[in-house]
Amino acid sequence: MKRFLAKQRPVRSTRGLQHHLDRFADTYTTARPHRAIGRRTPLEAFTARTKAHPQLPAITVDGYRVRRDTIDRDGKLTVRYAGHLHHIGMGRRYAGQPIAMLIAGRDIRILDHTGQLLRRLTLDPTRDYQPQQ
Repeated sequence: MKRFLAKQRPVRSTRGLQHHLDRFADTYTTARPHRAIGRRTPLEAFTARTKAHPQLPAITVDGYRVRRDTIDRDGKLTVRYAGHLHHIGMGRRYAGQPIAMLIAGRDIRILDHTGQLLRRLTLDPTRDYQPQQ
């Protein structure tokens, strides 16, 4: 980029500099082939790659959003509510156990793999940690 800019006419405004930078970026990504990616342009290499997509749509049951997770080694789960992470204490005896969370707003139900209810709580959004009861 520095070499490209050095070959251009001097500019006296940020608009002129931005014009040169846009031209460089366009040429670099759409017109100039690269040896490291098989003599393709970066844009060609990017569009040829398979993009990741969510595997499953959100599952709902009776108005509850279903989320599958595993209780961490400290016996906690993490859930996002209103843009903030909240931790739910389950106890170390459940560490590593796969669970399903049924979430409807602040109402959360936590089930084990057999469907047995492990915990039901109403999330307190003022607290980061929701202790065991």
